[in-house]
Amino acid sequence: MRTPRAVRAARGGAAATLATFVSLLSHVAAGGAMPGWLGVVAPWLFSVLVCLVIAGRRLSAVRLSAAVVVSQALFHVLFVLGSGSSTALVGHSHHGAVALAASGSGGTALDVALRGEPLMWAAHAIAAILTVVALYRGERMLVLLSYTARSVTAWLSRLVAVVLAPVVIRPRRVATTPRPSRVVLPAVPLSAVVRRGPPALV
Repeated sequence: MRTPRAVRAARGGAAATLATFVSLLSHVAAGGAMPGWLGVVAPWLFSVLVCLVIAGRRLSAVRLSAAVVVSQALFHVLFVLGSGSSTALVGHSHHGAVALAASGSGGTALDVALRGEPLMWAAHAIAAILTVVALYRGERMLVLLSYTARSVTAWLSRLVAVVLAPVVIRPRRVATTPRPSRVVLPAVPLSAVVRRGPPALV
């Protein structure tokens, strides 16, 4: 399945930023030294290149998990090397004497970085799990969040429209009793006035 280059670049950049942030957060939380800007930019650029290759392709959960685990190990090494201080190397061993012994016996900074504490590797394992879940289900989660946001926005718009709608007060109708209709009598012609009196004598 091919996707446009702009979409692939956006997905790759977002995935690389997420993976680098989660890895760096777990690395520092486990006691690792905060690397310099070069120690952060270099892993991020590496992650961008990898994510641009796999973006737009359907990877199985097993392949994606394997790629993330390898990237977490590389992140750890690059973060340690990017810190550029001896205290960072000492902090990744159980005791300072162990790190000094390793360096005195021909061990390089890479050897010391790979010999991290169990807590450090556990933190990177948690970061790998979170990254796999975010990358494998991230797009579906974004679609769900977008649909939820649109639904909430529409509901709030309807609520605001109801609240701000003008209230129309209709005049009350007063019940009136019907008046009785007047009966119109027909006009009777008036006859001549008859005068009453005693009967006339014949």
